[in-house]
Amino acid sequence: MNMPPTDTDNPVTLFAKIRRYSSELFKSILIALALALVFKSSLVEATQVYGESMTPTLVEGDYILVNKLCYGLHLPFIDKMAYMWSAPRRGDVITFFPPESSLGHGKKMFVKRVVAVAGDKVEMSRSRLYINGRPVTSRPGRTHDFVKHEIVDGKEYRVLVKDKTSSFGPLVVPEGYVFVIGDNRDNSYDSRDWGPLPVESVNGKAIVIYFTKIVSYSLSSLMRVGETL
Repeated sequence: MNMPPTDTDNPVTLFAKIRRYSSELFKSILIALALALVFKSSLVEATQVYGESMTPTLVEGDYILVNKLCYGLHLPFIDKMAYMWSAPRRGDVITFFPPESSLGHGKKMFVKRVVAVAGDKVEMSRSRLYINGRPVTSRPGRTHDFVKHEIVDGKEYRVLVKDKTSSFGPLVVPEGYVFVIGDNRDNSYDSRDWGPLPVESVNGKAIVIYFTKIVSYSLSSLMRVGETL
């Protein structure tokens, strides 16, 4: 007794099903990629640290998570904030693309610390940071002679200072700008070189070290993973 033919016995029908399934799969992949792009561009971004300008807070080979919603909304393929609802504060560690005035660095992402905001008068005398005429609170570090702790608006962080003669300013930060400096005060290309940073150019706020390339294989290196910024 012969069985009636089914759709699977028909090569044309089978090819149509495969084609339809492939089309739906391709659309799903495109949607997933688009959502991933929006997530990376607007919400959270993973960034690798290059160079030594933020030593001892961040070292080359660290991987950090950046909160891109902290200050405003970023859209894909746009380096500037489309809409801003909060300004960076003193002590924040931020990522950004340097202004056009910093020639030779192209689209390299920078990581620096905000030390002064709009309206602040910032200066440096004998490597001591002053904000609005007052020296920033500082105390010696416990382990290294060149490392000291600074406290800005209640936020404490470490800076590396070997040259005790560095000076800058004074300069008043204009509206819509912040003044950023690397924690490695002797080896950082920052606002002291190219001026205040437009707030709209801020990419996001660095929030945590989530991974680091272990160079020394020491316990102290491992313990840095998970440190908040």
